[in-house]
Amino acid sequence: MFCLLKKNTRVFLALAILFLCSCAGGQQTTQSTGTTDSSLSSATLESVKNAVPLTQRFNNVVFAEVQATDEIRQTYPEALRQFETAMISHLRGKNVFAEVDQDPGKVLKGKTLRVEPSIQDMRIAGTSARIWGGPFAGSSYMNVTVKLVDVLTGQTLRTKTITSANNAEAASWTFGASDRSLPTDMGQIVGEYIYTVVPANK
Repeated sequence: MFCLLKKNTRVFLALAILFLCSCAGGQQTTQSTGTTDSSLSSATLESVKNAVPLTQRFNNVVFAEVQATDEIRQTYPEALRQFETAMISHLRGKNVFAEVDQDPGKVLKGKTLRVEPSIQDMRIAGTSARIWGGPFAGSSYMNVTVKLVDVLTGQTLRTKTITSANNAEAASWTFGASDRSLPTDMGQIVGEYIYTVVPANK
């Protein structure tokens, strides 16, 4: 009886591990920048406020389409949409620029800065993987490179890579809530960074 129970336990554990791997495997993309986990420096709304502002002032900020690999686009289409929406909405909510929107492709009144965001690498742990595997499902993270370009001159004024990652153990206690909110959180962080470094022409 004991042997049978022990054997069944081993079978259950093996099936659980296979299930976890199948859930997590489809949720990870790793590019040349390498993986990121919660042990690395992670940006927050507060930390990006320490960034050094540009010397030029701008009336408008327009956003180019978020660039990402085909793999990221296919795996995380909704996350990309949430990130882009949160980024623009956060900056627009500051009410300091005449125009804040996606690049309209036309000349706006005053000086305009174009933001060119690209996602180098990201991973969002699936809900099933988080519930079954807890912290073993790993951290969710996003690496976003932001290029700031003066529309009038075409000059790149700054390029900054911002990384944000959640804590796998904390995410387990909330059943993956911080995994699901990461794209929106990251959009707000990037929006705050732009607000900090781009002085408005008032």
